Amino acid sequence: MMRPTSNSESVLSCFAASLVILSQPGQVLAAEPSPLHNFCQLAAVTDNSAVLKLDGGSDGRNAMLMMKAMTAKDFDPVRYSGRWFEVASLKRGFAGQGQEDCHCTQGVYTFDAQVPSIQVDTFCVHGGPDGYITGIRGKVQCLSEEDKEKQENDLEKQEMIREKCYLRFPTLPFIPKEPYDVIATDYDNFALVSGAKDKSFIQIYSRTPVPGPAFIDKYKSYLAQYGYDPSMIKDTPQDCEVMSVDQLALMMSMPGMQEALTNRFPDLGLKAPVEFNPLTSVFETLKKLLELYFK
Repeated sequence: MMRPTSNSESVLSCFAASLVILSQPGQVLAAEPSPLHNFCQLAAVTDNSAVLKLDGGSDGRNAMLMMKAMTAKDFDPVRYSGRWFEVASLKRGFAGQGQEDCHCTQGVYTFDAQVPSIQVDTFCVHGGPDGYITGIRGKVQCLSEEDKEKQENDLEKQEMIREKCYLRFPTLPFIPKEPYDVIATDYDNFALVSGAKDKSFIQIYSRTPVPGPAFIDKYKSYLAQYGYDPSMIKDTPQDCEVMSVDQLALMMSMPGMQEALTNRFPDLGLKAPVEFNPLTSVFETLKKLLELYFK
């Protein structure tokens, strides 16, 4: 499932169906610094005066729904929660648009037992460590067979989409929901996540940003038994200065970040009209819009 920053804006929402998560140790101390444009600048900040509260706790009945819905045996959404780094991926089709130049993709997953759902805040840096940051907030929810039948639209019924868990972006309703399936995970080291009904979108996650080529090759090969072509799964550059958990929480608490994650754009104050090419994709248009905030 990555945003930029400018004077009072920190990070603007855009795309990315990548997912990664931050553990919920009750509270994470964070600061409210001056706006920062990239991970390298952010990693230098160490003040901790504000508090970012992360939802914790689990409910057995609600967790059971997700356990049954994911391919991973006895999936535990609480243990899955936390920070993940994307170290390799295959992203084709609509869900992968706008992520071609992403570096340092990572995210924060927080399980909400009341809904139940997993909140997903995903970030990446475009073009390299000094590029602009984009991010998006999504929600993973799983449905029982009964509820799924009630909520299926005509297209889903026609195409026989049978996935039980979906990733949605509530504040970006024009982005269609996508299947979300944790194929396998040991919670402490790796996770393999499918984000499409076909073989066009897969992510290899690690709890550490640079687990090494042997780690990546191992799970590329593992995915072959699920029908994925290992040669098509490309490594994700993790060449940014690594932030601590506190620093990542700090970034999420910065002025403008919540507006960015929830798609509440500030006024650009443009003095002249801007023309977008209607023939380009939605994500290309969003990317151009984001760039306006940094000119």
